Amino acid sequence: MIKWGIIGAGNIANRFANSLEEVTDGELYAVANRTIEKAETFKANHPCEKAYGSYQALLDDDQVDAVYIALPHKFHLDWVLKAIQAGKAILCEKPATINQAEVSKIEAAFNAKPVFFMEAMKSRFTPAYQAVKELVAQGEIGEVHTVTTSLCRKFDESNASYHFEKGQGGCLLDMGVYNIALLEDILPGEFVLKNLDYKLHDGQVEVYVNAVFDVNGKEAVLESGFDRLTDAKAVISGSKGEIVLYDFHRPTKFDLIVDDKITNNEILNIVDDFYGEITHVHANLKAGRLESNRMPMADTKKFAAIIDQLKAEIF
Repeated sequence: MIKWGIIGAGNIANRFANSLEEVTDGELYAVANRTIEKAETFKANHPCEKAYGSYQALLDDDQVDAVYIALPHKFHLDWVLKAIQAGKAILCEKPATINQAEVSKIEAAFNAKPVFFMEAMKSRFTPAYQAVKELVAQGEIGEVHTVTTSLCRKFDESNASYHFEKGQGGCLLDMGVYNIALLEDILPGEFVLKNLDYKLHDGQVEVYVNAVFDVNGKEAVLESGFDRLTDAKAVISGSKGEIVLYDFHRPTKFDLIVDDKITNNEILNIVDDFYGEITHVHANLKAGRLESNRMPMADTKKFAAIIDQLKAEIF
């Protein structure tokens, strides 16, 4: 039985804990928050052995096998490094880092003291996403030449937390990383920026980005924003047809279009969109692997490099 500790007690931590309850070979053992009161409330809602009023206390608990880091972006690096030193397996909520420099620090710590590490890109572990990947690999739509992604939501600054905060805010880190994860997975290679449109909030954070990349002669399009609502979908276009993946950040539906024939597909998640990610981590831990083949450290580095490239142009 794999014993989990959750660092952070916000909304996404609650969703993770709900899913973990359905996993047969793992359990929630401890939760930590900056205040013991919030940790105790979380423990009451998600029964576990321990509630801690400090993150370090959870890491010091020898009973904890793996940690899920569910903190705002700017705290990820510090607590990933401390979790590595504590010898814990690590699942860190996306984005694992704010930039490439932070990835390098994690990589150095990982090499010095190897533990399992994975960025929590749950979209890659959903059955619908895996089915689309298989169709592409089998050549159902021919050779892919264009992938277009759009994920935009309207955020009210008065109700937001870190989203408009300089440094860790902006649509790229919060949502655009989902676009990048899909684009990089379908079109591996060097991303060369061809065109960029963007909008800033108070000159400090990007609230809209539309970027077009060349990837080895193929086109990758990223649209991400806090200031408008779009249909969340990815369109993968090939020489023989295309696939439209809806809500690609947590997909359950996609259309396969070949020879003007549209085939609608629905593949529901097992439990929810966290379950596949959790069970994948468990499979890796049981096999003694330190990295995921679906979400390796190299991809975390690539995500950060693409975001750094965009931010260098924007700011």
